[in-house]
Amino acid sequence: MSGYAETVPPGAELRRISRQAGDIAAWVKPGQGIPLLFVHGNTASKASFRSLLAEPALAGRAWAAMDLPGAGESADAADPAAAYTIPAFARAVGETIAALYLDRPVVMGWSLGGHIVIEAAGQGVPMRGMIITGTPPCGPGPAEMAESFNMEALGEVAIAENPSREVLAGYIGRKLYGESLPVPDELFEAGYRFDARARSNFANHWLSAVEGHHARTVIVQWPNPAAVIQGDLEPFLDPKLLDRLTWRNLWRGKGQWISGTGHAPFYERPADYAALIAAFMDDLEGGRI
Repeated sequence: MSGYAETVPPGAELRRISRQAGDIAAWVKPGQGIPLLFVHGNTASKASFRSLLAEPALAGRAWAAMDLPGAGESADAADPAAAYTIPAFARAVGETIAALYLDRPVVMGWSLGGHIVIEAAGQGVPMRGMIITGTPPCGPGPAEMAESFNMEALGEVAIAENPSREVLAGYIGRKLYGESLPVPDELFEAGYRFDARARSNFANHWLSAVEGHHARTVIVQWPNPAAVIQGDLEPFLDPKLLDRLTWRNLWRGKGQWISGTGHAPFYERPADYAALIAAFMDDLEGGRI
């Protein structure tokens, strides 16, 4: 988006991926091991992961963090109805993996990003594993979404096209990142920048069930390891639902809980979250999962 910029983390570079549907921006840091790709949530950008990516537990590891179409430094969509859907976002993840030459990365998805990662798995995007946070696998269609989410909490901003700046500020500062730490201006600005058309469009499209892989079928059938890392004070969903679902290859056989955190445990307790990523990657690279 013209005029909007985020500071590149030390050791990384900003890459721009040219696409007919709109350019995608990504931070890319070279390193060792299976690469990681981070996919942010609704009303956010890749800057959400800044503190996590600086953690010593991830030092030396190859990673990339992308902006979804209509977010951060990526371009707004010329055709919002086509570009702002969970299946279209998942295709954008696949295009990003290909353009950055990421060799079957582990893809971490937060919130909306988690839904996108599960859809990408259903589409056959080449990934060796997934990590999801703040994401109940559900849909497409209304029944599972209503069962999975606190719709009252979501409706305040998450699926509203034009909430006021005041309402957005309250949502970002209290619900999105939790209340245990101050939220820097950068994350408020990323939320204000998020293309408002994306919120209502992706939600309505997923509710319509006209396209997309059934998420709960994907997690039953997808053979590669999946890690669930979750805050126990999650405001938007019943976090215990994640342990009740059936997974084909759930790391450690259950969700990993970071106590005292909400929707973004990687922000509230980045060292604990990074340690879990490092353990998951060690198990994957060591052939134990």
